[in-house]
Amino acid sequence: MAEGLWSEVVRGIGFTEGPLWMPDGTLLVTSMSRGLLYRLRLDDSSDPVVATYETGGGPNGLALHPDGSVVIAQNGSTAFASRSERPALPGIQVLVDGTVHDVLTTDCAAPNDLLIAPDGSVWFTDPGSSAAVGFAPCVRRYDLASGTLDTLVSEVQFPNGLALGTDGTFYLADSITHEILAFGVAPEGLVDRSVFGVAAHGGPDGIAFDADGNLYVAAFESNEVVVLDSSGHVARRIPTGEGSRPTNLCFAGPELDQLVVTLASGGRVIVLDERIPGRSL
Repeated sequence: MAEGLWSEVVRGIGFTEGPLWMPDGTLLVTSMSRGLLYRLRLDDSSDPVVATYETGGGPNGLALHPDGSVVIAQNGSTAFASRSERPALPGIQVLVDGTVHDVLTTDCAAPNDLLIAPDGSVWFTDPGSSAAVGFAPCVRRYDLASGTLDTLVSEVQFPNGLALGTDGTFYLADSITHEILAFGVAPEGLVDRSVFGVAAHGGPDGIAFDADGNLYVAAFESNEVVVLDSSGHVARRIPTGEGSRPTNLCFAGPELDQLVVTLASGGRVIVLDERIPGRSL
């Protein structure tokens, strides 16, 4: 960890991903290698772990649905073996009142990250290709109420982090090309594809916006957070430490001004000491 920049919340909880700030003032993160969700405190408590929830498989991205449930992108242990004995197929799960439910278990290869669209549908990236399910890496849309599943974006090499801008523009990180793609959202789907910016040599993973419209990118390969301004240019690089392998990030805390980053190396969660007003996911 880059000394003097970050404070450590927890370590040793497996391959961490998917940070999500919760209305009750706690942080949820996933452990892909343990098939668990961890609920954490961000204060200086000697024991930051409040609770754990078993998902099985490889839980990855998280999002909070308007109905209060937590939606989980479940990759089904496609990245590496899970310690959990709970069966979990690639798909979508929900956490409701402390219990994990499987809601989509077919036609997915390896769901990675997700968001809740304004209409309540779940948009998720699926970078795993599979002849068995008949599609290549893509972004998909799933309606929790009707069970409808369709494809929004294809022809992308490794769709990973995703976010919606304040103007409704959809942003997508491609971890292989290192591009952050932008799309207009129209009734017929996603249109007007363009390259918003590039996190060169970074291997962009999770992404999130601050309150000023800057896009924060967890750069797995270059061990840093890359900040792109509203024009898509690199405005700042915040190192997370050599070999730290940042996977995802979000803004958290009572004022939503604490940048939280999950680090695969050491199974860690860290918080930037500098306060930066952010946007909720």
